[in-house]
Amino acid sequence: MREGDRYHELLPAIVICVLDKPLFKEIPHLHIDFRLRDPFGNVLTDDLQVHLLELTKLAVTRENLSTATVEQQWAYFLLNADKLTIEEIREIFPESEFAEAAGVLEVIKKTPEQMDHYISRLKYQMDEVSRLESTRIEALQEGALKGRDEGLQAGLKEGLKEGEKRGELIGRIKTFQELLGITEPLHDQLSDFDFGQLAELCEQLRLQLRSRHAN
Repeated sequence: MREGDRYHELLPAIVICVLDKPLFKEIPHLHIDFRLRDPFGNVLTDDLQVHLLELTKLAVTRENLSTATVEQQWAYFLLNADKLTIEEIREIFPESEFAEAAGVLEVIKKTPEQMDHYISRLKYQMDEVSRLESTRIEALQEGALKGRDEGLQAGLKEGLKEGEKRGELIGRIKTFQELLGITEPLHDQLSDFDFGQLAELCEQLRLQLRSRHAN
């Protein structure tokens, strides 16, 4: 924060560490969650979190992966992705998040120029989410200055959540378009789509990608 900034502009600091060697051998859990707590376990705030995912503690195999938790599935993915083909990854993990991660692996394996393009696109997605958030915060401040009631503030908070979801959907759509070699619709056109249209287009592209790799 800078001098004079409002405290509600301070965002949570969340760290996720993926470890290939255990840092806490005496703790059997795959996922360890550190927060600011007192000796009785009461959490002071969620604004500072450190999450450890210790991969060597994974007790899940490919045979029982379908009943595993989300943390266990991601740990298995991180441990075995380099040993699997993209087709095998999509077969084992049908969820769109894993399909997107598999697409990232494809990009990483390509040329430095393609990798630079991928990083630039990710930066654009993060900038888009940040822009939407700044717009909602400015609206919230303006509403407060005008003395509007708590109902308006709640509405602005919901608007921020919707903006973040729109940014995430647009990011996924652009990823699927790149993997499919599709250029339309352009980003400016996507900005005019409502949330339902974005969600429908994202699902259509995801199914196209799955169908292509299935064939």
